[in-house]
Amino acid sequence: MTHHPVPDRPVAGDWLALREPADAAAREHSAPLITRLVQHWEERAGTAGTPGEEPVVVVDLGAGTGANRAWLSRHLPGPQRWILLDHDRELLEQAVAAARADGADVEPVLAGVEDLGRVLAEHPAARRLVTCSALLDLLTGEQIRDLARELAEQDVPALLALTVDGEVLLDPPHHLDPSVLGAFEDHQHRGELAGTDAVRLAAEALRERGMVVDVTPTPWWVSDQAWARPLLERFLADRADAAVEHRPDLTAEAHAWLRTRLVDCARGRLRATVGHADVLGLPSVS
Repeated sequence: MTHHPVPDRPVAGDWLALREPADAAAREHSAPLITRLVQHWEERAGTAGTPGEEPVVVVDLGAGTGANRAWLSRHLPGPQRWILLDHDRELLEQAVAAARADGADVEPVLAGVEDLGRVLAEHPAARRLVTCSALLDLLTGEQIRDLARELAEQDVPALLALTVDGEVLLDPPHHLDPSVLGAFEDHQHRGELAGTDAVRLAAEALRERGMVVDVTPTPWWVSDQAWARPLLERFLADRADAAVEHRPDLTAEAHAWLRTRLVDCARGRLRATVGHADVLGLPSVS
């Protein structure tokens, strides 16, 4: 894979904690993809006569605090060995500590997405999976194409979860929603980042490499849940900050928008739908 620098805006651990309950609810929509993945392994086992007791090796890209492992491990069959890969040492240590507290078989790898080929080569197994959560939009189109190439060349399925797709619906609406949210989306595409094009780019790249692809919506629906207010407050503040960074001319409007939206939150009036999607890529069964 082509080397890429570590992103200049690392994902904050407290944001990962805030979004975890919304992610967990959204992930339930991914159950059919997991069923298809397990069927794929069963078909491969039937063709090759592979014993089903061998552990599944799961490489979790951008593992963060380990929420992806914690959720997905409960939905995958049999014994598992998790390779947690992240470029952030502090987050990786948190993820490994949580995994070991759960009794998981886990190995940390301090590395970036560009190191996937080496990691897969070092961990051969009859059943393997590459997964990630909320990562693809932070990659470039080139990195996504490189990822698809590695998966196809090494014949490994992928479950790429919870990538934002650009849909944000706030209720009640505000006349500054289009300006602030539009500037935030433009900020997500800064440089060469895939941003909200990531789901489409990943699906296209996997199909071009001959993989069978399924995409399913996994939206956040945030309303009056116990965890909603702190998540919404951070969600709104981050969007206002990024909008101003991208378009300084929006500073006054973005700050006014944020003040109003935080009042909506405090009064329990604000509802949000935030579009995400999961992408499943499967090698063909010969």
